[in-house]
Amino acid sequence: MDSSQKTFEVLDTLDRQPISNQRQLARHAGISLGQVNYILKSLLEKGFVKVENFRKSPNKSGYIYLLTPKGIHAKSRLAASFITSKLVEYENLRSRLAEKLQALEEKGHRMIAFVGPQVVKDFADALIRERGLNLTLQNRCMTWRDLKSVDASCFDIALLFDGSSESTAKISEATGIPREKIVLLW
Repeated sequence: MDSSQKTFEVLDTLDRQPISNQRQLARHAGISLGQVNYILKSLLEKGFVKVENFRKSPNKSGYIYLLTPKGIHAKSRLAASFITSKLVEYENLRSRLAEKLQALEEKGHRMIAFVGPQVVKDFADALIRERGLNLTLQNRCMTWRDLKSVDASCFDIALLFDGSSESTAKISEATGIPREKIVLLW
């Protein structure tokens, strides 16, 4: 997570709920206490956040961090920037995945045993339909070890979402699937 995203998380957390201490803010924003301290100091200096005493108490628990109008504006700008960058990242990922799938089709593959998370399989299925590719993802397995239970004659190729920890040679040896029928997605 880069610093602007962390700043957004702090601002967003403060905007969504009352926060009375940095430890609570760190927990809700999902970043470390040290990072929250650094970011919060910066936000206070810029006037994006203020500390308000909501009880007449010398006790620190009587204070609450609040966004100022400048802070709300900064949060909005950061949100727009963050969303734009994520959409660009998403489109780049879609293009890369579509290129990989198209290359498999061009090599004559049609039936693919997909190994990886369901959400990735669904994403790939949507791209296949959208691009009109003549491919079918089937036999979804969570790990390559699950391929042992799949009949290798039912697919042209096994497409592994994450095979980084094992080589295709080792996977081939362990599953009995020919090495040339095992491809890493990335």
